[in-house]
Amino acid sequence: MKQLLYSIFAILIFCQIGYSQSNIKMAPHGFDIVREDISKGKIDSVTYNSKIVGVNRRALIYTPPGYSEKTKYPVLYLLHGIGGDEKEWYKGGQPQVILDNLYAEGKLQPMIVVLPNGRAMKDDRATGNIFDKEKVEAFATFEKDLLNDLIPYVEKKYSVLKDREHRAIAGLSMGGGQSLNFGLGNLDQFAWVGGFSSAPNTKKPEELFPDPVKSKEQLKLLFISCGDKDGLLNFSQRTHEYAKANKIPHFYYVIPGGFHDFNVWKESLYQYAQLLFKPVKFPVEKATLKDAYTGKFYIGTAMNAPQIKEDDTVSVRVIKENFNAIVAENCMKSGPMQPKEGEFDFTLADKFVEFGVKNNMHITGHCLVWHSQAPRWFFTDSLGNQVAPEVLKERMKEHIYTVVGRYKGKVKGWDVVNEAIEDDGSFRKSKFYQILGEDFIKYAFQYAHEADPDCELYYNDYSEAIPTKRDGIAAMVKRLLDQGVRIDAIGMQCHVGLDYPSLEDYEKAIQIYSALGVKVMVTEMDISVLPTPEWNRGADIATKIEYKEKLNPYTQVLPDSARVALDQRYSDFFKLFLKYDDAFTRVTLWGVNDANSWKNGFPVWGRTDYPLLFDRKNQPKSVVQVLIDLANNYKKN
Repeated sequence: MKQLLYSIFAILIFCQIGYSQSNIKMAPHGFDIVREDISKGKIDSVTYNSKIVGVNRRALIYTPPGYSEKTKYPVLYLLHGIGGDEKEWYKGGQPQVILDNLYAEGKLQPMIVVLPNGRAMKDDRATGNIFDKEKVEAFATFEKDLLNDLIPYVEKKYSVLKDREHRAIAGLSMGGGQSLNFGLGNLDQFAWVGGFSSAPNTKKPEELFPDPVKSKEQLKLLFISCGDKDGLLNFSQRTHEYAKANKIPHFYYVIPGGFHDFNVWKESLYQYAQLLFKPVKFPVEKATLKDAYTGKFYIGTAMNAPQIKEDDTVSVRVIKENFNAIVAENCMKSGPMQPKEGEFDFTLADKFVEFGVKNNMHITGHCLVWHSQAPRWFFTDSLGNQVAPEVLKERMKEHIYTVVGRYKGKVKGWDVVNEAIEDDGSFRKSKFYQILGEDFIKYAFQYAHEADPDCELYYNDYSEAIPTKRDGIAAMVKRLLDQGVRIDAIGMQCHVGLDYPSLEDYEKAIQIYSALGVKVMVTEMDISVLPTPEWNRGADIATKIEYKEKLNPYTQVLPDSARVALDQRYSDFFKLFLKYDDAFTRVTLWGVNDANSWKNGFPVWGRTDYPLLFDRKNQPKSVVQVLIDLANNYKKN
């Protein structure tokens, strides 16, 4: 436990991630500044007897301006973090100032706010090693102290309403986890629950909502908030995603530029307090791709370097809101990963995997063995001569063991071998093949499985629906399966156009691959709207200019006719994927938006293509809603 909590502390300090999703207008400047011209509430320190702990314990209690014993008030219990006590909110957040200002503006229901010490032990001071096992366990013990001792004390000493519909709980960090755990775990006691930057003590969503239907019926308000640069965002995000998937109404407020600090927690209190003890109108979130295809297959995207480093913040927002699977475009290939023998560069790959873990993404590693971006030293000795088969095998093994082993338990699947079959169905005569023959594929899968026995392993290729290539891929995979080699899925890259390949050929490929007993997945999808080049054109300069213009017709905007054709083509392919959803596990787009698609430079450099789901400004194209509607309305025959 202690080691875990030290790790948590390290995450808080060193890990930053970005995210943005909010339907809430941020607090105005001055919301937390004392105003002299308004009535003010009062904060008192009280002592209550805790039978659970066996000592008298302290708490702070805020009573609103004009508090009267003749009025019955609802109560908010506001909890602190792992390094604080009953005074942490008072010292760091000054909740009385925020509440006083809201009262003055008529935005708040009058309420009493109790600030307890959530560390339920005899010596409950925040001193010494705050991550000590006994002190951490005391935060869980506080649930009994709260329910059996503190609430009865407050209800005896103050003029309060005593039913669940007039009792709320919220907290920051460790207290946020407590609030979700205690509040959702005791909905007979609390109808209003909030977690601000909830810490790893937060229970898993399945435990928080053992009966989602009952939770939905009993909750008046669930409010989840966190800063978009908080290393603990994934704990709030997973609670939100589970609640959303189970249709439990709630607010999910991701605060732009927010870290794990009182700037976020004051903002959260400002928003949460205004919602309490009054009718709540929940925000209506737009449907997203990943939501529409939940239960069918993952919807993924490829990430480039600026996105992985979160420099491209707009694209990062699109990724987090619309996709639940990611693959790296380039940084995990063997050349960038190990440019020199024994010298690995994990910088960008680590960031990529970290991004996926923090955002609960399905992570695919791409790729371990590929002829195109394998470093030259793989195949030559110090004199430049081709290495012996045993040397290449050892180099492959060392590379795969190191890379797969580093991300064991985090990367869910690897493109182990990429593009080993030619269009005619024969083996590509790569250096791997020249030195090791077709067995290089077997060795790659063997080493990957040894490095991470629980990881899924894929063969990945393009032009996968061409009959000759399709049959060559199927024959190769079947031979390996018959030899006992583990292959979990065939990756169909799906780089297609408006008029190629035929849907019939693509469906036949799906059928043949899945009949092998493996899963299938679309791994690099894009649909070019541009004309296919004719490579036998002449060399006349005028002809070449005319030819280039013909191949690049949409330099300014995509006309409606082409847009409609693109929508229909995507719809046709996704209908196929849905038809075979028992076989499909993932559909990944090769890029986020049209601006950073490789198709702008391939097969003709300098063109303007429109092959993806989001436009050059990261706005969803009409095809996005087409695909969402398709999933929501799809009924399998």
